[in-house]
This record gives sequence, structure tokens and C-alpha cells, in this order.
Amino acid sequence: MKINRNSFNFVVGSIKPTIILAVLLFCSLISFAQSKSNDGYYKVISFGTKIDFGTIENGVSWTITSNALKSGTVFLNDQSINDFVFEKAGDYEILYKDNVIHNSTECNHTHFAEKMIVQVSPVKMIFDFSKIVFSDKIRKGKSCDDIYITIPVNVNIKGDASAIFKVANAVAAGIGSEIIAKPVISEITLKNGVQLIQYRLSGIAQKEAYLMFDFIDFNNNVQTYNLPEIIN
Repeated sequence: MKINRNSFNFVVGSIKPTIILAVLLFCSLISFAQSKSNDGYYKVISFGTKIDFGTIENGVSWTITSNALKSGTVFLNDQSINDFVFEKAGDYEILYKDNVIHNSTECNHTHFAEKMIVQVSPVKMIFDFSKIVFSDKIRKGKSCDDIYITIPVNVNIKGDASAIFKVANAVAAGIGSEIIAKPVISEITLKNGVQLIQYRLSGIAQKEAYLMFDFIDFNNNVQTYNLPEIIN
């Protein structure tokens, strides 16, 4: 959560000191809440990927440290963090520093915790939505209970180890949609190459709408499929 500084710009001579104190206390409470929400890993991603931290203001510096890095430590500034590729699996410590000089009457909490840990997984799973198959068409007002979805997933695992994937439900989002996709097999052993995952739909689409399904991969990240046809 980021507070708009413009909404907290005060003319010191025109307000009471108690108001300033209240605002600063409010900001400190928000910062505390943010730090508590960052317990554990900031993100878990697969090797060879990036993290989109969003729009970064000028004056920010980043220090990334990991045994997975050849140099051990990488120093970045501002938006360059968004272009950094986490090539190898391992834990990465990211130190965030906001070097911007703030007004003493403004809320000075930052977008990010000063220290974040990112876990880079040795397992990469990509749903191949170009080859997704529905056993039947989803129709407005008709139960989906007998419809199955089959999706190929491309799996790349570093090293010789296999990985146990506990397949999560996928939820369909859309106006009037109450559809859930439940895995036919809830736990599978992942191996390098292409594997098929099958889901059984339940629920109903009450209105004409476009649907999108959010599938959860091995690293608990969402991969979204947009149904190209409107439900009618």
C-alpha cells in the first residue's frame, strides 16, 4: 500500500501539532503492518524468470545477495530490478533502500520491506494453453458437471530430482460464473517433459460473459487461460 504524498502535504503554520503527530503515527502503523505481512518469502518463482516490482521511483537502490550468483552480490538502481533474471535456483536476499529525501510532515513509509527473501525454485512448470481441450462446450445456464479440461504442461526440473505436485483447484472468473475446475488426480509426480493434467468442471455460468480460468502451478503462481468464446 502506498500513500499519496500530495494528500498529506501540510502547511506547518496552519495546522495543529497534534494533527501532524496523528498523521506520523498513522504512517508508522501502516509500515508495521507491511513488515508483518512480509514474513517468510516475498515470492517463490522458477529459475530463469524475472519479478515485476511495478513502477519504481528514481532514487531507489537494490542489493541482491545469493550463493547462486557468481559474484555473490549484485547492485541495481531504480527500474533495473524489473530486468534482473534469477537464473539459478536458490534463496536470494534483496535489500531495498529508498534514497529519496522526504518532507518530515509526509508519510515516509516505502512500497517494500527493507529486506525481502525470494526463493527461486528448481522446478519450472508452464501450462500450454494453446493445446487445452474441453470435452464439451460451456453453455449459459447449463451445468458443467460432465465437462473435463485436459491441459499439457511443460516441466523443466534442474538436477535429477522429481517433484510432487499437489494440484489445486482452478476457479473461473466471469460475470455470473460459479464454475470450479477440480483436478481428477490431486497429486502427481512431475518429470522433465510434457505431462497432461485433467480437471473436472462443476458449477454453472448464469450469464453471457467471457470466462478466464486461473490455474496454479508448482510454485503456487497463477497462470491464466482466457476462453476465446463468449458463453451463450
